[in-house]
Amino acid sequence: MYGRRAKGSPWEWTCKQHWPSTAHLLATIVVASMSCDTIASDANLPANFTRSSSSSSLWSSPSPSPSPSPSQSPSSIAQRTKRKITKLREKAKKPRQYNWLRDDPLSSRGIRFNLAEYHSYDEISSYLDHLYTAYPDRTKVRTIGLTHERRPIKLIKIGKPRTFAKPGIWIDGGIHAREWVSPSTVLYIINQLVTKYDVDPQIRRFVDEMDWFIVPLLNPDGYEYTRSSTNPEVRLWRKNRSPMICRVLQNGIFSQIRQECCQGVDLNRNYDWQYGIEGSSNDPCSEIYQGPSAFSEPETRAVHRFIAKRRSSIKTFLTFHSYSQILMYPFGHRTRTYTADVDDLRNTALQAANALHAAYGTKYTVGTGADTLYPASGGAEDWARGRMGVKYSYLFELRPEGEVWDGFLLDESQIIPTAREAFEAVKVIANRTSAVFVPKNLPNETKESACVDNEPFCAYWAQHGYCATWEVMRTICARSCGFC
Repeated sequence: MYGRRAKGSPWEWTCKQHWPSTAHLLATIVVASMSCDTIASDANLPANFTRSSSSSSLWSSPSPSPSPSPSQSPSSIAQRTKRKITKLREKAKKPRQYNWLRDDPLSSRGIRFNLAEYHSYDEISSYLDHLYTAYPDRTKVRTIGLTHERRPIKLIKIGKPRTFAKPGIWIDGGIHAREWVSPSTVLYIINQLVTKYDVDPQIRRFVDEMDWFIVPLLNPDGYEYTRSSTNPEVRLWRKNRSPMICRVLQNGIFSQIRQECCQGVDLNRNYDWQYGIEGSSNDPCSEIYQGPSAFSEPETRAVHRFIAKRRSSIKTFLTFHSYSQILMYPFGHRTRTYTADVDDLRNTALQAANALHAAYGTKYTVGTGADTLYPASGGAEDWARGRMGVKYSYLFELRPEGEVWDGFLLDESQIIPTAREAFEAVKVIANRTSAVFVPKNLPNETKESACVDNEPFCAYWAQHGYCATWEVMRTICARSCGFC
């Protein structure tokens, strides 16, 4: 998640203003980065805040006066969070209905991947490989880098080969480990672009006119770590899994020397845009630790290498986070700091938010990260615009809305609605990208052809001989039946 601040001054942090309010205790202690972890430096901490001797524990807290009641204490909130994590894990183990996948053409090809579930890294990786096997004419899968724990960072390219230069759209998800609905949403977008090509004219145009470069899970090490335990400190981990950094600390002349060791870098503070200036930390124990230098991490370096080689063709950059229901455009490192074409960026974002709202009535706030939340430097969407010159650069903060304490623990029943409405917004941005960057007079090869399948089961019907017996097959399954 990008983060959240209290109303008022950008530096009037929730954890500073409202200890020990119950509502804000729920919103701050449960997930450190929802407020306290977004503090730029220790100077912004309350005077009575104490850091854990071994690490900045998710559950370490100040000692406010008066103290909160036992039911409001950090330990009780931790227990409540763990109960919810355990409940969701047990629910996920139960058999699920695949009814919504009835019309998924992948089902007829023996690929069973329920997009309404949270999946492991291995399952996600296999799904991308299955898509390439099933649709080699429109997909390619490649590895763009390796993580600290040697996991491949997989990218799928979606697009039909053309003889002219096509504009590119980059999409990534899962940069923050605990934001599970982010990779799930990106997987849904991948599924729609690949499997609906033969039945949806708009998607066919998107794939014909543009190349889509999509990384559904940019931080697989952190993601798998959050899946490994019901311990809230594990499930709500934000950073990657970079090696431990240890420091020798001594608070005073007569205090005992102690060692503090912490792990992980906040990848969305590690990009080379106003690096380390605002809203990040040089403390390895901070949830928003920016790393020792820009692009110090293999995950961000992989993104940099890939986009830098294609900076002339990639025109849109979309990165998905959760939560708060916000659609952000650059720049986020300082309030009231905008691109020269901010009117175009904002109008496109407003149209996207309106399309999203039309799906389920979900309301998104639109603005820069600094104006809607708080200043933060080293972010991916700012880097894409500021360094790479990507015209349309946006960050999505997905469901739920911001004023909840358990937003990172989004129920699986919310995955498909979250993804569907987000894809409606993506369509608006893709249409704008096409309008600006796709040549008006395309070669004949990109004109819509009548030789398409208009039903997802055409291949199955053709295989079983229905082309010769059903007259309607001539119009609904022209490609599979060979009528063109």
